[in-house]
Amino acid sequence: MFLLSVFVISFTGAMMPGPVTAVVIANAKKSPYAGFVVAVGHAIVEIPLILFLSVYAVNFMENTLVHMLISFAGAAMLVYLGINMILSANKKIKLKTQNQGAIIGGIITSINPYFILWWATTGLALILRATTFGKGVLIFFIITHLSVDFLWDGILGWLTHRSGVFNHPVAQRILYRILGSCLFLIAVYFIFSGIKLIN
Repeated sequence: MFLLSVFVISFTGAMMPGPVTAVVIANAKKSPYAGFVVAVGHAIVEIPLILFLSVYAVNFMENTLVHMLISFAGAAMLVYLGINMILSANKKIKLKTQNQGAIIGGIITSINPYFILWWATTGLALILRATTFGKGVLIFFIITHLSVDFLWDGILGWLTHRSGVFNHPVAQRILYRILGSCLFLIAVYFIFSGIKLIN
């Protein structure tokens, strides 16, 4: 169930249009595999970051108050993402494409305020949760999270190269609303996890 929540949270984050999406679309005009290459650049940034946070997450585990606050911050971020995703369901997605090389673009666009805020709240809360199951689970956490990036960016790049993307507004609305609602449910789970630390 934990890894399933990681998959859903990661998927909703990957689907939200942003700098990484723009780089994928820009490079996919040249190659159907551009999404996978961008995901490699994204992974180059994320893997060291996850390992770094996991080392310091042990210190947070020792402080119940800090652990609780991170759980609540993660829940707040999920609620924000859920609302944003549901509101985005009715919007026509427009992106200004960015023409950096695929790997370089993946690295550069990963280092942005939204990315840092996500890992400082929701991402850190997930890492804290993963460490409660043992260090081995962290490996599965990394694999699950990165697999979503490769899956979505890969599909996005292939569809863009073949026939364009986001051409089915009805499917987009349904999917965004479902995923947005899932984020609310996981936010409730984060909140209860924080409350349990009070006892």
